[in-house]
Amino acid sequence: MQSLEKRIAALEQAKPATIGPFYIHFVGMDAKDCETERITKGDQAWQRQPGETEQELRERAKREAIPPQEGGIAIFMCW
Repeated sequence: MQSLEKRIAALEQAKPATIGPFYIHFVGMDAKDCETERITKGDQAWQRQPGETEQELRERAKREAIPPQEGGIAIFMCW
């Protein structure tokens, strides 16, 4: 049992793994192959620039966003 207690103590002290960010993509009921033009996160917003790919927009939003608090998750809304 001591081994199990040591393992539990080590897990409790371990820093949680970073997960995310998560991108939630909103589309209309009849939309097909809809591309992201705008991303929001809280009060922040990013508009897709001419010639910018969806992936570049996501990377820019991720880079410029206020990071989540420790243990938090970054969630971006894509429109």
